[in-house]
Amino acid sequence: MEKNKKTDILKIIYFIRLNWKYLISIPRSIYLNFRLLPLNQAIKVPIFFSNYTRVRICRNSRLIINSHEIHAGMIKIGYTHCDFFLARDYKSNIHLEAGIILFNGYANIGAGCRISIKQNAKIEFGEQFWSTGPILIIARKSVLFENNCVLSWNITIMDHDAHDIYVDNTLINKSKPVVFKNHCWVGCNSTILKGAIIPRDGIIAANSVITREHHMSNTIIAGAPGKEICKNVCWK
Repeated sequence: MEKNKKTDILKIIYFIRLNWKYLISIPRSIYLNFRLLPLNQAIKVPIFFSNYTRVRICRNSRLIINSHEIHAGMIKIGYTHCDFFLARDYKSNIHLEAGIILFNGYANIGAGCRISIKQNAKIEFGEQFWSTGPILIIARKSVLFENNCVLSWNITIMDHDAHDIYVDNTLINKSKPVVFKNHCWVGCNSTILKGAIIPRDGIIAANSVITREHHMSNTIIAGAPGKEICKNVCWK
């Protein structure tokens, strides 16, 4: 009997050690879930927000979870999962300005994320989204991640040029959607710009700049601007 009690205590200690960063953020996560989600979803606390994540939601903005199975912690925002990015050093910021952020399933958005969704814009995350460290996503139109997308750190994603450019009073640089197809992997320090489509089963090499959509699936794309350097690849 005494041995069983010691085993149970050790299990509890082990559980706390593994999950302490989630446990200490539960009160804040509960508050934000009830603020952002409908009651039937909020009571399940599907989104865990780290204590180093700032959330600003303007009126008419929407955060939507579109999943048949909703459970606690299925979406994690602002936590670190490696020993070279600490959440307290890489604070996260989410700002919705009358836009939409949609989750279709499990997602892990790592420490240091900065997400800005402008008026009438939308960011959609498919099943099994994962980002390791700091990422910057600024949407004026649409950024779509399909399923099983993996992003490294220091990734910049923009569906616009930040400033409008006119020639003879005609706008020449309209915003264009950015799409990440199923099962793609983006290497560190890469930049994904408006109109880019990351191909299915594609790999974006570190320090690449992707500016267009005409890339084949199962390829490695590298350089600035990105070019296909290897075909018929697969990654796990």
